[in-house]
Amino acid sequence: MDYPKSVPSVGLVNGQFVDESPIAGSPGSLIPASWGNAVTEELLSVIRAAGLNPNESMNDQLLAALRGKELFDTAVQFDSSKKVATTEFVSRALGSFAGSRGVTAATELTVADIGWSIGLGGVTGYTVTLPEVGSVPAGAVISLHNRNGAVITVAGKSNGQISPQRSSLNSISMSAGESASFVKEGSYWVVYGTAALKYSSAFSNLLATSGYQRLPGGMILQWGSALAMPNDGNDGGSAGVDLYVTFPMAFSNACFSVLGTHVGHKPSLSIIMRNISKTRFTAESPDMNPQAFNYIAVGC
Repeated sequence: MDYPKSVPSVGLVNGQFVDESPIAGSPGSLIPASWGNAVTEELLSVIRAAGLNPNESMNDQLLAALRGKELFDTAVQFDSSKKVATTEFVSRALGSFAGSRGVTAATELTVADIGWSIGLGGVTGYTVTLPEVGSVPAGAVISLHNRNGAVITVAGKSNGQISPQRSSLNSISMSAGESASFVKEGSYWVVYGTAALKYSSAFSNLLATSGYQRLPGGMILQWGSALAMPNDGNDGGSAGVDLYVTFPMAFSNACFSVLGTHVGHKPSLSIIMRNISKTRFTAESPDMNPQAFNYIAVGC
């Protein structure tokens, strides 16, 4: 759209229309019908696109069209151009979640689930598969919350795409009540939230008959079972009598305490702990024979 510069004898001055001047004897500019119609249609097309019917007696329809909801299209998801953003696009891209929904069975999430909060319902376990990490932009987020009573498995579309606490895994488990936000970072879905804690070295553990549990503050709990040898009264000085019990893992700094409980039918039998170090200890009992016991060790 422009002035009718290409039309001969229009009489533009400096590229614009001018009025007739009887005093100066200069004619005014002519407005060709084709140009006048083109300008009118240009304006009417905006009014019609907004869903309004052109009305000759109304002079504010163009403004109403520009303020209306029909004129501007919401850009596609993840659009990062300089197009005008509708409130719908802004709401979907920033601030609150784009929406929320629930699933109760095995589900493959798609790009359309980016920005959504999804509750994992039902009463049995199943697998939720995330979109291919390469199909979404950096910073894309999907948030999951397990309101199921069973364990839910969250898997990547391809192997090694899920990364809790710097790991590279095919899947993670979400126990009842746990939540996780999966954020596209590089070539991974990086996991944030309570579901990631069990994969942290601060919470590392060995859940077995003889095992351990680290806690974030530095405390380490260890447990196991062993035999307490008959007490010879020499505080562990004679070879061949003492039996060392090795902890499942060495304490980083020190073992503060080891508590033992007899396993058997002698309720008054005590277990005596000696030679406690970061890696092991010995145990004795006043009985004539070796006695089984369970222990808990506390250290850091």
